[in-house]
Amino acid sequence: MARPKNWQPLRESDPVPGDPVGVRDQVTHMKKIAGYLRTQAKSLTAMADADNLKGKYAEELAENARGLGRKLDLAEDRYREVKGHLSGWADELEDFQKDADKALGDAQDAQQIIDSQSDKDDKKTTAGKKNDDADAAADEDPALKRAKEDLADARRRLNTAEGDYQERANHYAGKIRSSIDDDMKDSWWNDFKGWVADADWLGDIADWASWAATAVGVVAMFFPAVGVIALALTVVVAAIHITQAVTGNGSWFDVVMDLGALKLARTGMKAAKAVKALQKRSRKTAAGLAEGQAKSQAGRANAGARKTAARAERKRGGTSQKNRERARAKRLRMEGENRTAGKRASTEVRDAEMPQITAAEKASAIGDRALAKQMKDINKWRDAYPDNPTLASNASQAQRHKDAVQGAWAASTGLDAADKSADAVTNDGYSRMKDRMTAPVGSQW
Repeated sequence: MARPKNWQPLRESDPVPGDPVGVRDQVTHMKKIAGYLRTQAKSLTAMADADNLKGKYAEELAENARGLGRKLDLAEDRYREVKGHLSGWADELEDFQKDADKALGDAQDAQQIIDSQSDKDDKKTTAGKKNDDADAAADEDPALKRAKEDLADARRRLNTAEGDYQERANHYAGKIRSSIDDDMKDSWWNDFKGWVADADWLGDIADWASWAATAVGVVAMFFPAVGVIALALTVVVAAIHITQAVTGNGSWFDVVMDLGALKLARTGMKAAKAVKALQKRSRKTAAGLAEGQAKSQAGRANAGARKTAARAERKRGGTSQKNRERARAKRLRMEGENRTAGKRASTEVRDAEMPQITAAEKASAIGDRALAKQMKDINKWRDAYPDNPTLASNASQAQRHKDAVQGAWAASTGLDAADKSADAVTNDGYSRMKDRMTAPVGSQW
């Protein structure tokens, strides 16, 4: 039976929580396990005592069978004793809850009478009231007086039920601890699973980090540079969820969701890095093209100057040795100037300021100023050298990566938000689906 939700006027919440039916279901389950262990222990003992075991390994096999049989006997004792304690606790818990529920019902009935009388008093005029407390007490309605006494009695009964509940809960907890304190030692894995089950703070960290990752993921849709923070938070969440899932304290569905979010976040970060690399590559390519153009233009200009000088010398009747040396020095100087002009053009491209962007261009990158500037710079050099296939390819790749950046963070955040929304509305089907994906690694029962 469902527990009462409203515990006013006695408490803020249920003072004797628990599920006797659920405890009895566990008792039935443990009874089956104990019977199974008992049967297997008998089978192993019979195997060890059989006379038909022959051969080199017969003695070792028999000893191992006896050892395993003894361990199963110990495990069966544990289950048998613990199920007995749980059965007793379920009965007492049910009695405590009946007493508490009865006290709550009586208290609410009494409070209703008190509230009704209070409403009547509020409607009276001040002219009909007594002047002193003694006269007021003498005229008090007997039903109201009885209701106050009933409320006080209900509160005492609930306090008693709550105190007995706490005392017996501690009693049975001690009994259970005593029953499992035997010669059979749990493996380190069982100890670890118990530690994870008791570590409520792990779930608190996962919840906090998950919400933080969602918030940062939304920001990363507009500013991919902060994506690394969302990725780190998602890694923390995934690590905790994996730990809880492998120990049977969490759902594998949460792990699948985390891995999907990690994949999408990683895709977004890789795409953002790719756009930045393409922008640098386009600058480098454009710098080489600018250097080549500058050298070519200077070379053509120098060639024209040399032809003009040669024609002038021929008109004067030839060139002397001195003039030839002078022409050679001039040619070397021009070649040096050509190289300088090429380097200057290349440097101007490499060191050029990033282009300014308009509000529309920023909006096209969903608010990411850096990404918008990188895209505009890539397209700028593509347009400056339209015949260059490398720059055209860089621009095309950058556009695909830009779309991947925004799509990855949008998909990751949408997936996470959908999961949180489904949990928030406490969808029973969704919760049951998650529960079916909860099982410890290596569980046998």
